[in-house]
Amino acid sequence: MFRTALIALDFSAAEGPMLDCLTDLRAMGVSRVVLTHVVRLGYGQGASHGHEDALKDWLGKRAAPLREAGLAVEIDIRAAGAVAKDILQAASDHGADLIVIGSRGQNLIRGLFLGSVAREVLHDSPLPVRLEWIDANEDERCARACTGGLTRILLATDFSQKSQSAEAAAIALGGAGVSVDVVHVLTQDERRIYARWPQMARVALAHIADDIRAAGGRAETHLLDGKPSEEIARLAAEHGSDLIVVGKHGRNRVGSRIIGSTAASLCETARRPVLMVPLGKDAD
Repeated sequence: MFRTALIALDFSAAEGPMLDCLTDLRAMGVSRVVLTHVVRLGYGQGASHGHEDALKDWLGKRAAPLREAGLAVEIDIRAAGAVAKDILQAASDHGADLIVIGSRGQNLIRGLFLGSVAREVLHDSPLPVRLEWIDANEDERCARACTGGLTRILLATDFSQKSQSAEAAAIALGGAGVSVDVVHVLTQDERRIYARWPQMARVALAHIADDIRAAGGRAETHLLDGKPSEEIARLAAEHGSDLIVVGKHGRNRVGSRIIGSTAASLCETARRPVLMVPLGKDAD
């Protein structure tokens, strides 16, 4: 379903484990990868500033596990004052249809906050963004447990227009032999507005599951109660999901450092990769 992935690296401790766990991009259809590093001008990034040869060597080493997985890898080094903007521009220049970025910023921000660059890319990208969760301990050493491939994903849907592209992505992945858990979380507001909503939700979940099976995949449906981001993250952990797929609204900016939507909350708390899929152009 994807062909070219742009992977944004920030010259931090997070880049090693992130790339070690991205060989499952092939299961998403990716055959070409662009490794991109944007030097933030004016911030004195030490070894990354003014040392293009060293950067090329660093990125070349990072490309090794991806090439071993059979991916074609290119390298793009840029200098800019607005890193997120240049990541998006690089994706456009290379014809990427997927952006991959780590969930930690250059300072490995802890707690329920995304790094500023990742947050801006998530908000502004017109392309699907795969956010990689990178865990940092007290010594700021990073790790991510690799699952050995993409075998089970979780599709979270609220049946709104913004979920349609995410549903299509999950159907395509299911057709590639991936098991899909299709989940909707009932909220108190939904129950209060319309008493028959649970029955309607079950029917809608069943239709999505049927589409996945028709594409050659395997699907299970789940209707849960509670806070959506918490219930989705819990189910993903229980089922060992390799990836959570969720839709997002358009390119609206959120001024607060805490992102309030279910999709972005999952990026901050699910502790596993999240694929955020925006509305397709024909759905705007």
